[in-house]
Amino acid sequence: MSSERKSGAVNQKAFEKVIRDNLSPEGVAAVVMALQPAGSIPTTTPEGEQAIEQVLWFRDTLLDIIGVETFNRTMDELGF
Repeated sequence: MSSERKSGAVNQKAFEKVIRDNLSPEGVAAVVMALQPAGSIPTTTPEGEQAIEQVLWFRDTLLDIIGVETFNRTMDELGF
């Protein structure tokens, strides 16, 4: 899989605003945690690889929105 991440949102700022307006930092952190294993899912088709890349983009975008420090602190606070 490619290590290069590209924006998947047509309007990145609008996308991030929707996330911030609808999910708490705790909710975002929980989604990021749930998506962590996606990078280790083996794929056998280009379509499968593309799907995993999209999931990884989503995970990384969410992590960028809240930041690594907030993610780590929130995971501790939530007991994960």
